[in-house]
Amino acid sequence: MNRVAVAVAFLVVVITASPAGALFHGAVIDEVMMGVNGDATAQYVEIRMLAIAQKSVARSVLAFFTCDGAGVSTQIDGLPADIANGGAGVRWSMGTAAFATATGVTPDFTFPPISNNGTSSYVPCGMVCWGAPSMTLLPPADPNSWGHADPDNYVDCVAYGGYSGTTKTSPTSSGTPTNLMPGDGSMSLTRIGDTHNNLADFMLRAPTPTNNTLSAVTTTTIPGGATTTTLPGSGTGQPITGTRLLLKTGAKPGKSALQLLAKDASIALADPRQEGGNLHVFTTAGDAFDATYPLLPSSWKAIGKPKAIKGYRFKGGSGPIKLILVKAGKLVKVVGKGAQLQQSLTLDPQPVNVVLTTGAARYCMSFGGTPTFTAGKRFLATSAPPPTVCP
Repeated sequence: MNRVAVAVAFLVVVITASPAGALFHGAVIDEVMMGVNGDATAQYVEIRMLAIAQKSVARSVLAFFTCDGAGVSTQIDGLPADIANGGAGVRWSMGTAAFATATGVTPDFTFPPISNNGTSSYVPCGMVCWGAPSMTLLPPADPNSWGHADPDNYVDCVAYGGYSGTTKTSPTSSGTPTNLMPGDGSMSLTRIGDTHNNLADFMLRAPTPTNNTLSAVTTTTIPGGATTTTLPGSGTGQPITGTRLLLKTGAKPGKSALQLLAKDASIALADPRQEGGNLHVFTTAGDAFDATYPLLPSSWKAIGKPKAIKGYRFKGGSGPIKLILVKAGKLVKVVGKGAQLQQSLTLDPQPVNVVLTTGAARYCMSFGGTPTFTAGKRFLATSAPPPTVCP
């Protein structure tokens, strides 16, 4: 069962069993950065909520494991308070005082700098874990009541830099550690997918430090660096017209399909061959599915001559997204198929939101209106106007 399914199951329990209950398990570690512009003590970890009501984080734990997993350092031995703002996609952060100074962004919670084997460094390998083991409607368990050295006691773990110790396996897996370090002084280790495999789900990208109170789009430049960071918030991206979206499911998961076409003269290009991107397909209606598919840089090629690039083409490998075309001022086309597509059509999902990220570009669509829906089989929406803002 994936993280989204777990979150949805918890929400059902909340609604049916205890309206006063609160949750914290429907979330993932979204970004990790160790070191900013030569300051190894500037560190932060960002959490992204996958669903509503994920604000009861008080008493949850932040811990780091050494490169071989033999040692664990509890950096926050129980968060002192809950988070104020919740919702799918809402973020909050934990960081050091040096990180706040370097970026101008104050994290929601502060922790002392983590060091590697007693020395101040970028901590090039290891694993970061956050959460608590309680799987009930109660707030996180007393941090003194459970073992911090067991990755399975946490909500989420991210292993990086060739980590060789034990990884998280239950109730969700973190998979194979990524070989990437948690940042290089100007880039951060950033989640681009949710396949339960750190190797595929994380890349080095421009950092987007934020906290739970930031709601407007803000732009900041990390002092001493060349990277300008746009903080996440409502309205970022290009809202475009959705010409057609077809989703198919059925008794045979291998027959599932996703077909999208968007024709819009406002489509502007960004090169995805360095940073890659992802396709995010989600809805809060119907079965409330939420799927993010990573689009690795190596799978992108330019369309046209080097001095006159007209667009970019993505051809997937083992993943469910098989083809993406992005052409400047013309269209976005997506083709996906297979059992790896995470979409459910038991109930009418409209509107279905789609956000395609390619490098620095972000194209947003919302397919609602008067679609055709056949329960358990097919959802088709056409002629969807651009959303007012990107979700």
